[in-house]
Amino acid sequence: MICFFGFMDFMILYKWTHVISGEGTDGPPSIINSLICMAMFQEDKQPLWNGSGDFAHNLMACAVCAVPIMLLPKPFILLKMHNDKKARGDNDEESAGGGHGHGDGEFQFGEIFIHQIIETIEFVLGTVSHTASYLRIWALSLAHQQLSLVFYQKTLMMVFTSNLGPVVGGIATFCAFAAWFGVTSGVLLGMDVLECFLHTLRLHWVEFQSKFYKSDSGVLFAPYSIKALVEESDA
Repeated sequence: MICFFGFMDFMILYKWTHVISGEGTDGPPSIINSLICMAMFQEDKQPLWNGSGDFAHNLMACAVCAVPIMLLPKPFILLKMHNDKKARGDNDEESAGGGHGHGDGEFQFGEIFIHQIIETIEFVLGTVSHTASYLRIWALSLAHQQLSLVFYQKTLMMVFTSNLGPVVGGIATFCAFAAWFGVTSGVLLGMDVLECFLHTLRLHWVEFQSKFYKSDSGVLFAPYSIKALVEESDA
């Protein structure tokens, strides 16, 4: 995560604090294009600095190498711990189940390895999807920009470019402004509110829960209730 998304954050701060003219390249650097080139191991024709493409490729290689590191060590460490306990004659249920709640009296290495594969896949895909979910804000902002331009051109701009008299033009401008204001408030502001609401729901119920919630462990969720706290203190 540090190698890929941490580098993305660094690129954002770097563009904020450095003036990059883009001379001698295909234009000023684009963070999205740089990330695509980084992930696909392609040449970045719009680098932040000379050699930033090679540096990004090295970071991406480290990120790729981190996946088998997440996958392989834990099952074999649990296997070694189980063998050590078995050699000492300590064959309890927790060690038999590998700490995953499968206390059937036998160490299931295949089951633990499959479980670790699922955890690794969920973490990798979840990391990418959770971060990419912010592209929804970017896409909607572009849509709002185009919509606002269309609303302006089809209402106020049509009146401004028409050859109307002062009286008729004033009335038309008043009506056009009312139409532009109503459509802008209803569509753009309404969509912005809905966008923030839906994105907040996804952040909480999908991203937050997938990082911290486990179906077979943890503490049962209890909504905050002053009445329940008072009754518990009185009891």
